[in-house]
Amino acid sequence: MQIETEIVVNRAAQAVWTVLGNQFGEAHVWGSALIHTQGHGRSIAPQVCESRTCDINGMGRIRERLLDFDPERFTLEYEVVEGFPFFVERGLNRWTLVSEGELATRVRSVATITTHGAVGMLMAPLLRLQMTGLMRKLLEELKHYVEHGSPHPRKVKALAKRPLARA
Repeated sequence: MQIETEIVVNRAAQAVWTVLGNQFGEAHVWGSALIHTQGHGRSIAPQVCESRTCDINGMGRIRERLLDFDPERFTLEYEVVEGFPFFVERGLNRWTLVSEGELATRVRSVATITTHGAVGMLMAPLLRLQMTGLMRKLLEELKHYVEHGSPHPRKVKALAKRPLARA
């Protein structure tokens, strides 16, 4: 199944890329569903590692590996290599930024999820619904963060619900 979502961010493509691409391992700063993210592995660009782990509210921990990272074309693609339910065979997500003038950028995400088996067939509609909602919220939160320089109110609310870590 493919899940396509997009939004226009009222900032230049480079400003969006700074958050989405150059800060790939730090999406938890602006994404409300993300409890924590962290880059791992070899460096493929300044501040960008080849993979990241994401602790996702309601889903647990996944590990993603970058397949493509192109700061000149403003594209990146990653594959989920750990953490999906047993009925998901493969998950990819490709992000593309397209400049629409000096101060507007179309952000597009195309997630491709392959399920298998009878359980996969039964769960596919629910998975599509869940992932579509997650991606729409994530794009809204990215837009807000890039345009305002602060997390979306949804992220602020999610942070307020979490207990403080003890030293």
